[in-house]
Amino acid sequence: MPEHYDEKDLQRALSQDRNAEVELNDRHESTDGESLAYVATERDVEKLGPGSEERKVLRRLTTTTSTAESSSDDADIKEEAVPKMPWHHRINPLKRRKAPPVPEQRTVSREYGASFLSLMTFQWMNPVMTVGYLRPLELGDVWLVNPDRSSDALTPKLVASFKRRVAAGERYPLIFAMHETFKAEFWFGGVCNLASSIFQVMSPFATRYLIQFANEAYNAQRQGTPAPNIGKGVGIVIGITFMQVCQSFGTNQFIYHGMMVGGQARAVLINAVFDKAMKISGRAKAGGRAIGNEQTSNGIDVEVLKVEKKNLFERMVSKRGGRPKNTHNVGEGVAGDGTGWSNGKIVNLMSVDTYRVDQASGMFHMIWTSPVLIIITLIVLCINIGYSALSGYALLVIGMPLLTKSIKSLFVRRGKINKITDQRVSLTQEILSAVRFVKFFGWEGSFLERLKELRRREIRAIQVLLAIRNAINAVSMALPTFASMLAFITYSLTDHTLDPARIFSSLALFNSLRMPLNLLPLVIGQVTDAYASLGRIQEFLLSEEQKEEVVWDGSMLAAIEMQNASFTWERNSSHDKEQVGNFQTEEQIKDAKNAHKREKKAEKISKKHGKTNSISDDSSSENAQLEPFKLHDLNFAIGRGELLAVIGTVGSGKSSLLAALAGDMRKTSGKVKMGTNRAFCPQYAWIQNSTLKENILFGKPYKSKWYNQVVDACALRPDLDMLPAGDQTEIGERGITVSGGQKQRLNIARAIYFDADIILMDDPLSAVDAHVGRHIMDEAICGIMKDKCRILATHQLHVLNRCDRIIWMNDGCIESIDTFDNLMSTNEAFQQLMATTAQEEAVEENEKPDDQDEVEDEKKTMKRTKKRAAGVLMQQEERAVRSISWGVYGAYIKASGSILTGPLILIFLVLANCANIATSLWLSYWTSNRFSLPSGAYIGIYAGLGVLQALLMYAFATMLSNGGTNASKVMLQRAMTRVLRAPMSFFDTTPLGRITNRFSKDIDSMDNSLTDAIRMYLLTLTMIISVFALIIAFFPFFGIALGPLLLIFLFAASYYRASAREMKRHESVLRSSVFARFSEAISGTASIRAYGMQDYFAGRIRDSIDTMDSAYFLTFANQRWLAVRLDGIGNLLVFTTGILVVTSRFNVSPSIAGLVLSYILAIVQIIQFTVRQLAEVENNMNATERLHYYGTQLDEEAPAYLKKVPDSWPQSGEIVFENVQMRYRAGLPLVLQGLDFKVNGGERIGIVGRTGAGKSSIMSALFRLTELSGGSIKIDDIDIATVGLQDLRSRLAIIPQDPTLFRGTIRSNLDPFNEHSDLELWAALRKANLIGDEQEASQGLDANGKNTGRIHLDSTVEEEGLNFSLGQRQLMALARALVRDSRIIVCDEATSSVDFETDQKIQKTMASGFKGKTLLCIAHRLKTIIQYDRICVMDAGKIAELDEPIKLYERGGIFRSMCDRSGIRRDDFFAEE
Repeated sequence: MPEHYDEKDLQRALSQDRNAEVELNDRHESTDGESLAYVATERDVEKLGPGSEERKVLRRLTTTTSTAESSSDDADIKEEAVPKMPWHHRINPLKRRKAPPVPEQRTVSREYGASFLSLMTFQWMNPVMTVGYLRPLELGDVWLVNPDRSSDALTPKLVASFKRRVAAGERYPLIFAMHETFKAEFWFGGVCNLASSIFQVMSPFATRYLIQFANEAYNAQRQGTPAPNIGKGVGIVIGITFMQVCQSFGTNQFIYHGMMVGGQARAVLINAVFDKAMKISGRAKAGGRAIGNEQTSNGIDVEVLKVEKKNLFERMVSKRGGRPKNTHNVGEGVAGDGTGWSNGKIVNLMSVDTYRVDQASGMFHMIWTSPVLIIITLIVLCINIGYSALSGYALLVIGMPLLTKSIKSLFVRRGKINKITDQRVSLTQEILSAVRFVKFFGWEGSFLERLKELRRREIRAIQVLLAIRNAINAVSMALPTFASMLAFITYSLTDHTLDPARIFSSLALFNSLRMPLNLLPLVIGQVTDAYASLGRIQEFLLSEEQKEEVVWDGSMLAAIEMQNASFTWERNSSHDKEQVGNFQTEEQIKDAKNAHKREKKAEKISKKHGKTNSISDDSSSENAQLEPFKLHDLNFAIGRGELLAVIGTVGSGKSSLLAALAGDMRKTSGKVKMGTNRAFCPQYAWIQNSTLKENILFGKPYKSKWYNQVVDACALRPDLDMLPAGDQTEIGERGITVSGGQKQRLNIARAIYFDADIILMDDPLSAVDAHVGRHIMDEAICGIMKDKCRILATHQLHVLNRCDRIIWMNDGCIESIDTFDNLMSTNEAFQQLMATTAQEEAVEENEKPDDQDEVEDEKKTMKRTKKRAAGVLMQQEERAVRSISWGVYGAYIKASGSILTGPLILIFLVLANCANIATSLWLSYWTSNRFSLPSGAYIGIYAGLGVLQALLMYAFATMLSNGGTNASKVMLQRAMTRVLRAPMSFFDTTPLGRITNRFSKDIDSMDNSLTDAIRMYLLTLTMIISVFALIIAFFPFFGIALGPLLLIFLFAASYYRASAREMKRHESVLRSSVFARFSEAISGTASIRAYGMQDYFAGRIRDSIDTMDSAYFLTFANQRWLAVRLDGIGNLLVFTTGILVVTSRFNVSPSIAGLVLSYILAIVQIIQFTVRQLAEVENNMNATERLHYYGTQLDEEAPAYLKKVPDSWPQSGEIVFENVQMRYRAGLPLVLQGLDFKVNGGERIGIVGRTGAGKSSIMSALFRLTELSGGSIKIDDIDIATVGLQDLRSRLAIIPQDPTLFRGTIRSNLDPFNEHSDLELWAALRKANLIGDEQEASQGLDANGKNTGRIHLDSTVEEEGLNFSLGQRQLMALARALVRDSRIIVCDEATSSVDFETDQKIQKTMASGFKGKTLLCIAHRLKTIIQYDRICVMDAGKIAELDEPIKLYERGGIFRSMCDRSGIRRDDFFAEE
């Protein structure tokens, strides 16, 4: 097993029946908003109990559906009210019944309290099956989870048992805690399996006596002696049928209870993982551990563990897969391999590892019942054909371990493939989450090439893997055939006559081994996987928990006291050498391998000569751990009603100080005391994917008066008036659908509504406009919160004079802490700092009433635009309700490479089946010596047919899997290209999780499950048809019985499929919501902990798991419902065949009777399997259908290339806007209304205006992210509408508002496609102020190889660049634009999160670096643009003022009032740049 956490091993290849959302996998972002893909109706809401969690979710979705939409829906419903029924429905009496209405309220599962007989036959499922047959199932039809199986009932049991066992020092506490929780149901399934195994051997053995009876009768007829009594024959037939019925019940109960234990175990483990994720310490998350004798706790207070701990895991998971060996020096304070528990990894535990445990428990008991079955079969065979059976068994004994060994080699290959898959999914996710940015830079083509390259490697590896697996399958399918051949040949050569009774009952016995032999390696694989997964989950559950660093003391006078407190962030977790984020081409991979070999050689040589290798020292220092940021010796006390500001430059430790107070940094020394509860407002607002109101309430009860006060204080009222459904409007995942300013205000509103007495605010005013900032300062921070303790980290220096005291941070220490007046009078550095930001006192008096008017005006204008039909933002996912269309199958076959693929596969399939039947027929001819040939000839032909059958089987399977993987490759490329070429409106209305789901889980289904399902379905179906054909050829009367049974069979299958399909879809949607909630809560752990809301979120997770399980458990029950009924039909077929053998005993050869009986017994098990496989094929084709939709149905942007444009275009950079009109989507109002202005080449223009004035819309128009509704834009006299998008976007540069960084290094972010030299990149970093002038390309290493600078070209960039502060990321975006070196640069509020000093440096850089180039700059801070050539003031999509800054100032108008408000005087226009 590859020792790699993020693998999603063999399970991908298994039944999609219960497939988890493995794609994500590894990836927490991927799981998001599919919860929105719910077609909820008003009825859905009503039938849920009042106050239930699902009711809230659905209420949210229904209230936001637009009235316009609903009215059109009503019209549709009226039209569809009397659809014409197809003829086969009209003759079906069951279809003519009236469909029952959707229940008002969901009821508890009927399993709870069902009778014994009902439980055995799954009759309690009937009501759901009937409803599902008459109409598509709605959520209200799905019963609530059985109370005995709910998370609330089971989780406390498991957790208590686990803690008790850990305390007792057991080696495998988790496994045995699970055993204790589920033992009754678990062992009931085991006993059922054992019973059914014994019957499985005994019924083929009993056929021996039936054939003997037929043989005696046949010979008696020939010789004229008295025949045996018919009653004996009928008795044997009834006995065989009875054994078959018992076996059927046993198997169904075993599978049902096994799957239920799996589903429940998964639910309980997800709960346990979530609870732990809320408590795990930052150090454990980063892969660190305590050094020395520091006291830590893993939540289980015991001393015993100290001795046991190493033993516990090292031995448990060393054999297979578990955690990688510890390659780090333990003294460094590193735990395990040092990769820690990142959010992605925790989500992976929840999605992949718990799913593996679920999968393994379904068939777990076969691990021990299969060997028992094989031994019993051997004994019976020895009774039947003596020691000849041993030769056949010897083949199985030799063959099975070899097969198991070769299956293990598949694991290793799968591990490697998973790394490529993870890279592809990660890259896809990053591209999609930054799609606006990718479009701005015109990088779609380059990223598609990267994906294509990864996909090519992935598909090649998958095809090799499948070819090997097909060979293994062909051999394992043929093993029983070869074993029986060997036994019969030995039997014949040892001078035995071939007696049909012995031979055919033995053949049936060998056939009965086929199932356990095929499943055993699979089950062993599943169980070992689950074992490794449990090892990982157990390691996680035993990791260190966050210590409560704060001493709470309600009697304190102060609100917060710090005494000599020092804090640290954690080490960076180690990176996997084959890091997912770093894309490499095959050449680069080869080069890296060769370099590694050379290094090793050099090392060996240097060791020989006794020298140390100085080169490797140097290179290793590059990967040296960067010292984590620390806060030192903090001493201060803050009063209960005090307002304290925290200031300092970028990276000085402002956010760290707030994080320390919020409990997010680890205290290394000193004391922290708090006198009351706290609320935290992080710089990066954590917004949930729910309604705006729920985001503010954050689990607190709703108090109308307080809520309205908070909304007004945070200036959210105008936004509520503008949003389609007011505060019931749904916010997209991670706040994607609201602006940066709105996010920040929501963040503040949540903190205030929480009504804590200490409020920590990390730069909440950076993302809002000046007047809104002032409103929040007046009404919220100094208004309704005036009696609370408020700590405000800020770059807005003009608010400092309103604060009681100021903490000035510098490099993790407090530079000074004093009142504003004292600092102004005594501290020179502070005076200089304040001189850069003009004081506001002079203008504040005049400006107050003016400002009020402005907020009022804004309210009025918004009132007017308010409440057009409340439109739901996220589009419903197109959800197929009926079966897959033939068009999709057609497209799939076409994509597989050629139209001939389909027919060729079918030809091989038919030939393989013919060979199978021919082999057995030949055996019957041999036993009756039909052709009077010598033994050698019979043996030769028999063996030849067996080999031919295996070869044909392999050819069929390989052609199918190659065709399938080719199709998924072609369809993915088509879909990905189409998605990246889709207009922005598609991404605005589609949750990211839904798109990633298609490119991870759906592709996974197509690569690994679909061809398997098709192969099994076609094989079993043709096998059934050929066997029935064989029986009818010899027993024509069988056809009469087959007719009605076939109709019943088809009816049962369609009855099942109708409800199974809908149940599966409900389960998928509900599962998405569990994934979305889980990963969302994990990403917001810091906020949840700071507010102390862990229990509330754990409760939400529990509810959503139970809601998912309510559908998940019913999918198992409806499979068993079908299985019991199809087994019934199969057993009737056995009975019919038995009776026909008895009645035709005089005129049909006993060898033919034996052949038919051995086949019919094998067929019974296959019948239900075939129907399940058909449902399986449909489920997996669903993935193809979704991908096909993306590849063919999405809208596209304009072409990437149109006419040829000169390489030097644009030369001067002149831009002319002529009557430009634009709206974001059809049906929305114009956001630009007739813009007319000209930007001269090389001119610098500042664009200002309120939120929503249309500033950013100018960017969208210029880059053609949104096409114009009227007018034109020309660059250097070329209309941009006539230029291809690729040509246009690649000639412009943008510094966007939210700086997007990709996972990798700083180099790969500045220059992702290696088009520039390192010198150019260093120069850009220097110009952007990210590194000092003195830091040369020594990559920031001092003489000793220590990392001095925090930034160099090979610095790692984590996902979304979260290991850099927002200010640093904005500087990197600037450096990226400098590297691009375009004639036209657009800058969109790019310096909102840096301090004033850095902002001034950036402005200098822009002045020098972009000299002579056209610059359009949208700015919050007027000060940064007052020395530009011209200022354009936007208002409601029109240009209100446009002129040189000083002229506008003197003219008096909007710009003048904005200057007054920002404290800008006339002299500032003439200050030195």
